[in-house]
Amino acid sequence: MATLTKNGLFFIVILTSFITCQPKGYYTQQRFKMIEKQIVKLPLKDRVFKWDSLYTSDSLTILQKANILFDKANDLQDLDEEKKAINLYEKALATFEKQNNDEMVAKTLINMGISLAFLNHKNMANQLILKGLKIGDSLHNNYIKSRAYSELAHLFYLKGNKQKSIEYLRKAGELFKKMKDTAALSAMYNNIGILYKEQHKPRKAYQYFLKSFNLKDSLTNPGDLIESYNNLGIMNACYKKQPDSALIYYRKALKLAKKNHLKPINIYENLADLYKKNGQLDSANYYIDKAIATHPENQQVLMHLYNMKLRYLIQQKKDSAALKILKIKDSLVKKNESELVKETEKNLKTKLQLLLKEKKIKQVQLVNKKNRIIFLFIAIIFLLGLLISYQINRLDKLNLKQEQSQLEQKVLRAQMNPHFIFNVLSSIQSSLLENNPILSATYLSKFAQLIRQNFEFIQKKSIPLAAELQMTRNYLDTQKFRFGDKFDYHIKIDPALDTNHYQVPPMILQPFVENAIEHGFKNIQHKGTLCIKVYKDDNNICFDVIDNGHGYQPKHDKKEHALDVFKKRLLMMGKNVLDSFNIESLKKGTKVHFCIPKDYFEQKS
Repeated sequence: MATLTKNGLFFIVILTSFITCQPKGYYTQQRFKMIEKQIVKLPLKDRVFKWDSLYTSDSLTILQKANILFDKANDLQDLDEEKKAINLYEKALATFEKQNNDEMVAKTLINMGISLAFLNHKNMANQLILKGLKIGDSLHNNYIKSRAYSELAHLFYLKGNKQKSIEYLRKAGELFKKMKDTAALSAMYNNIGILYKEQHKPRKAYQYFLKSFNLKDSLTNPGDLIESYNNLGIMNACYKKQPDSALIYYRKALKLAKKNHLKPINIYENLADLYKKNGQLDSANYYIDKAIATHPENQQVLMHLYNMKLRYLIQQKKDSAALKILKIKDSLVKKNESELVKETEKNLKTKLQLLLKEKKIKQVQLVNKKNRIIFLFIAIIFLLGLLISYQINRLDKLNLKQEQSQLEQKVLRAQMNPHFIFNVLSSIQSSLLENNPILSATYLSKFAQLIRQNFEFIQKKSIPLAAELQMTRNYLDTQKFRFGDKFDYHIKIDPALDTNHYQVPPMILQPFVENAIEHGFKNIQHKGTLCIKVYKDDNNICFDVIDNGHGYQPKHDKKEHALDVFKKRLLMMGKNVLDSFNIESLKKGTKVHFCIPKDYFEQKS
């Protein structure tokens, strides 16, 4: 049967053009395009490595490198590696936008939308494709617009809105007509026919299959023409009730499939069904045997064919042959099917035994009835168990969410306690009285920014790591002003770490920074130093907070302290995160260390 697939009309890979003026020492545009065409001719899996090799060349411009990322992402998309493809599309898109290459921006947005759709992010996919369509419209580029309409049609098909899908396909068809792209137009008609067929509108489906077939001379892919023959055969057999016409189309499809060394499984199956409806069971058996002999890779397809064979044999009362087929099916069930399918096959075997033992029909029917009641009872119990499990799990999640929210509120309340605000304002007031308005204004601005950040982040579950570090700097600057520069601080960030990419819970560093200043540096005779390190360690992002104060002195009472709240926050991110947490007393000062897996950050981003 024909289906809408990723490799059909909806997934036409578009290769792009580049700026022709190249700096001295770089590939000319003609040379680069020639290399690109040579790589595209290679097998799909080999191309990925070739793109990587070409990307390392020093003779490429920034735009050429972006095009290589785009080409590699297209190949990864065809290999169903959608997440990797999206990562490369994002990198290429940044360059295309920076270089104001609107055509490539539109194409990249549409391709990203395709990958997001297959990852079930349909709303985001819809937004990106519409954005690409808008750019294509501003460029008056019919090729980009037709591609966008086709992908929107595919997206709404995935959403189950087949009527909307048909509307977008028709819009794409109008553009195909303007571009005189008869091959794409034929594929579009075929897809509309499939949609009408799935909507149980055979008359309209047949009309569009016929339109597609009438453009058969434009089809360069033999698979498309085979699909057209097959679809017309189905419609003549099922809708027009013209088996002779259906037979002609099936035979043409079969001949073309053999000529191109393609497996004609669907054609054999349709022929078998056609002969079965005409009462020619021997011919039906012949074509089912031919279909089985093609050795379908999909085990579900093979099981379906054996089921058809089994029904034909039972109808012909060929019990011994049916039992042989049943044994073959039983062996396949043991290898490939679940326990539920095994039970279904046992029921089928029971039915065959009933045919061989007519004297025990009533008794076996009674047994089957009891089995069905038991099965139904088990199914109901199973569904109830699932429902109860779902409700328990949902309740646990709500409790966890509530506990996490309470923890966040505790941290946020601790961040801006009244004593801190009063002390800072007192320090600013003192500087004003000392006739130092510039210094007062500077720190009043920092303090205001800190207050604003506190109110902004209080509603958020996570913030960019860059924002967390900026807020920490504001807090440290405010505290330095308050204590009269009795301590210094340093924030060291791993150069390879993109702090804008990762998300962290707000004020994750604040408890230890505050503790170092308020307690670690209290009454020390030397100048305090606070160092914050943020770095990558394997698949983790780690934080170190080091001071040269009094050292770690835990409190032993029944009150809940900031450290207890912090540990609970880490535990909610995973036991492995809590296990990484460590407070170490140094010869002079304290070192706090904890790590969070990178996949947690990326999950929140």
